[in-house]
Amino acid sequence: MSYKVKSSRITILGKVFPGLDVLSEEERDRVLGAIDSLENFNPDGPMPPNVQKFTPTHIPTFYLLHVDPSWRVIFNVNEQNEIEISHLFMQERLDYMFGSKN
Repeated sequence: MSYKVKSSRITILGKVFPGLDVLSEEERDRVLGAIDSLENFNPDGPMPPNVQKFTPTHIPTFYLLHVDPSWRVIFNVNEQNEIEISHLFMQERLDYMFGSKN
């Protein structure tokens, strides 16, 4: 199961829904607004200030969207230039798992 955000270029994968469900209405609006702002994202252009690109050797390239100081979204861009939102999590989880700010 997945959900198309306003345009057909962005898809939120079903595994993200439980995270969206527990957010307050204000948090959900911020997260969905940040996701929607990716509509014009160009992986070959300059990175927006709130997006980090990761190019590990053992998995495909992915991107980290900084929604606000608390929330992060992982997404990738597929061969059809569509954006797939695959994970939603809090910054403190990154800090706990990796011992650094990302």
